[in-house]
Amino acid sequence: MTDLSTVDSALGSDTEMHQMLAESARRWAERACTPEQRALASDHATGCPPERWHELAELGWLGIALPEADGGLGAGLPELCLLAEQLGRSLLVEPFVACAVLGSGLLTQVAEGRLRDAWLPALASGERRIAWAAWEPDGSAMLSQPSVRATRQGGIWQLSGAKGSTPGAGGADALLVSAQLTGDTTRMGLFLLEAGTPGLTLNHQRLYDGRHAAGLRLEDAAGMLLQEGSSEEMLALLNQALDQGRVAHCAETLGTAQAAFDITLEYVRTRRQFGRALGQNQIVQHRLVDLYVEIQETRALCLEAASAPACRQVAALGIRTGHVARHMWEEAIQLHGAIGMTEEYVLGAYVRRLALAADLYGSGTDHAERLTNLSLGDAI
Repeated sequence: MTDLSTVDSALGSDTEMHQMLAESARRWAERACTPEQRALASDHATGCPPERWHELAELGWLGIALPEADGGLGAGLPELCLLAEQLGRSLLVEPFVACAVLGSGLLTQVAEGRLRDAWLPALASGERRIAWAAWEPDGSAMLSQPSVRATRQGGIWQLSGAKGSTPGAGGADALLVSAQLTGDTTRMGLFLLEAGTPGLTLNHQRLYDGRHAAGLRLEDAAGMLLQEGSSEEMLALLNQALDQGRVAHCAETLGTAQAAFDITLEYVRTRRQFGRALGQNQIVQHRLVDLYVEIQETRALCLEAASAPACRQVAALGIRTGHVARHMWEEAIQLHGAIGMTEEYVLGAYVRRLALAADLYGSGTDHAERLTNLSLGDAI
């Protein structure tokens, strides 16, 4: 089966190096992401055992897209997607996209001076981990004017309010939080809050695919202002960072979908009914071909978005990925029959991951609404 590592010129870089990256990720995942190891990670209090995060850092993956001057490898979104796809195939529990792409990516855009020196090399080495609380408590996956308010008391900014479910927040060394600036509702700020800050409370959640997230409650919690601007300017900045995370999430989801497809294909090839393999049924063959084509079409769109993550391409990719994720798990269960619904069978973990992934960074409806607004000139 084709994956991101086998498409050459679309990534605009050396194909052999991409294949080596994807292959090394695949080999590591086969060894380190067994069902037993995933269960151990999921049972951890934050879903991210420190030793596992350090192992990802030693492989160079946490800093792959960070600038070389900041201790990273200076690669780009295409390389992140190569990794994300392989980690999605293996159902990695640790928050690679949430922290190594979203959190680190946003901090890279806004951090300066001593803060940058203190944080970016530590993120690349795995000594620190950062998450971005992007969403509001209403559950919307689209960015909007934040409900959190920031008030300046002397030389200290204090934040009060709430943020919605944030993957990777538990156990993170700091959180990035956007807030309205009190006294001027047309201006927003982006703040860094270190873990353990008085007034910061996390509501830990274990998601039904085994990964972890946490909601935030802020009561006069002190934060460091990283950047401020008009609401329009700040939302544009934040959407740009979020779009990079969405593309990586889509690559991760395609890896999961491909693995579920391979499991289903092998099942219908070997499962026999009425004296012949299920896969010899023409209707079954047509359904599998439809799934295969949908995955490849969405992968091509992912390649394009990774090379140039414009808003329209990312919205279109979100629509297609959500459809593929949902169609893949539905068909996988249908083609497996009753065994596909059992907890013990290998497919179950992939079904849960795909069901969550279809809506995690915005549902198909969310992305379709955004694409419509973009076409009408009403969104960013």
